Amino acid sequence: MLGLFLGITLRFTALGVLVGLLGVAALATAKRSGRALRLLGLLAGLFVLAAAAVYFTLPEPSLATTVQLNLWSLVVMALVVATVAGAPAVDWRQFATMGKHRKKAARDAEPAKPTKFGRQFAKLAAAGAGLAIVAWIAFTGMGLIDAKQIATQAPVVSYDSTTKAPLPVVGAKSTQAPVVNAPSTVLTQVNNSLSNIPNANVYAVDHVRAQINDGKLVYVAPLDFDGSFFRYLRYKQVDGYFKVSATSKSATPKFVKKAMRYTPAAYFGQDTKRLMYAATANTGYVLMQNAPQLEIANDGTPYYVATLVRRYGVTNRQDFRHKAVVTLNAETGKLRFYRDLSQKPAWLDVAIDPTTASDQVAAWGSERNGWWNANGFGGARTGVMVAVSGAGTEGHDNEVTPVMYDGQIFYQQALTSAKSTQTSVMGYTFTDAAIGKTYYYREHHDAMTPDRAQKLAKDMMKQTGWKPKMPMLYRIDGRPTWVVSMLDSSNAFRSYVYLLASGNGTQSTVATGEDANTALAKYRALFGDDPTAAATTGKKVTATGTVARISLSSDAMSFLLQGQTVVYTVSVKTDPLARFIQPGDALTFTARVADDQGSVTGKVTNAALK
Repeated sequence: MLGLFLGITLRFTALGVLVGLLGVAALATAKRSGRALRLLGLLAGLFVLAAAAVYFTLPEPSLATTVQLNLWSLVVMALVVATVAGAPAVDWRQFATMGKHRKKAARDAEPAKPTKFGRQFAKLAAAGAGLAIVAWIAFTGMGLIDAKQIATQAPVVSYDSTTKAPLPVVGAKSTQAPVVNAPSTVLTQVNNSLSNIPNANVYAVDHVRAQINDGKLVYVAPLDFDGSFFRYLRYKQVDGYFKVSATSKSATPKFVKKAMRYTPAAYFGQDTKRLMYAATANTGYVLMQNAPQLEIANDGTPYYVATLVRRYGVTNRQDFRHKAVVTLNAETGKLRFYRDLSQKPAWLDVAIDPTTASDQVAAWGSERNGWWNANGFGGARTGVMVAVSGAGTEGHDNEVTPVMYDGQIFYQQALTSAKSTQTSVMGYTFTDAAIGKTYYYREHHDAMTPDRAQKLAKDMMKQTGWKPKMPMLYRIDGRPTWVVSMLDSSNAFRSYVYLLASGNGTQSTVATGEDANTALAKYRALFGDDPTAAATTGKKVTATGTVARISLSSDAMSFLLQGQTVVYTVSVKTDPLARFIQPGDALTFTARVADDQGSVTGKVTNAALK
């Protein structure tokens, strides 16, 4: 890896090295061998410092960055040559004079004047600085000019409605369990489980990654060193990773033991990001700044994965048409670079990180009609849309939430107007995490933004002090619905809040429940007069029994019959007399029953109310 970093450093400092070598050659030709050797030593020292700076900062290997760093290295080296080679010779014997004779010699000495050779290199340094400034202005300007073309060429497909949107579906023929575990919940669970791991005080768990494993959405949370260099020297590897279900609130972290020597917090050639950077810096692709994430293959082998993009033309703007991915086996250190995402391994569900997906949507949403239209003084802002921030789990400003649909992971985002006072959704984007293609679906109906759904859910559960997290859009019986998870102060899941996306938070459009089935039954009961809601899953039965317990929430009455474990729910909008059901009442009714949940499809016959 050392050789790779030296080559990358030379790429960034080639002009400076050339100027230094020219200075050494000129001094040697002028028979100033002492100064030539001194300059050669300074050149080598500065190159070592530059290599160290490259190693620690990992600058972008783009054309714009390469040109600017070369120009500034020219400036620095020209000044060094001007100082070393161009200064007049000094008679050091004059400083041997002691006392007043020494002071007198210093007063009588004429000011040192640079030689012609030094002045030439000083002028070269000034010219290099001017060129560097001009280059910065040119590259920045080209980035603004090309903004529209970059945005319009991004791989985004637009649809005029949400009919084909890859929303997780809950209906009569299919049911997808809502994602209940937010990343903060998983991190809390995992950290609570660390005490069961040998040498737990050595490790830290600071990130999770959503992926599909055995056909189910799971989170993977790797161990890594807590940042102590000396602890790394002692152990030199971590013991494995945790895997947690994303859809079961009772799921517990499962630890998978793997000897992982290559991690983001490792040192001495085992740091994943520097290995990836060194291997890809000269490929024409740029490694994104976010940390590599762990993904596991079907056989449990852990791989660190990072996304790369190309830059557009001579700018530092992303060219979203070209994306690549690099994988690093965390056990062996074997690295693979996939320039063509169609060639990536089948187990790799998330080749595109959430930050890249967020950047792509941001560029397309705001700048497809030009940079000035979106950002300039007096810009018309025609067609400008921005992603709702603070309502997701990943990406810039938590704008992105990963969801699973039809066996694939998509990054879900809601777009709204650039005006902060507006709280309605203009459309939704879903970015395929495997290939980086984005699909936009325009929303024509009144639909609240996910951050508004969070606020309404928080207000509805204000007495509990719970906080809303991770609003996700589902299609429940054909209705776009925000599903919000409520967490307590320890990030433990407590309840669901289901909100009709077009309902503005009114009582007749919101339902709560401690689990998905209860919340779903109550939510469906709110729309009991709709035939699509009556066609719920389960077998149609006729039930008779005596009421043991009741629970009235908004327009949904839930009750238990003596000797049964099924929770029946009926809408009081459909059956107004259901509001008066009491324990001990003898009931007869028809319902659809699935597992321990029943949805009453007609009116309830209550013997106590005849």
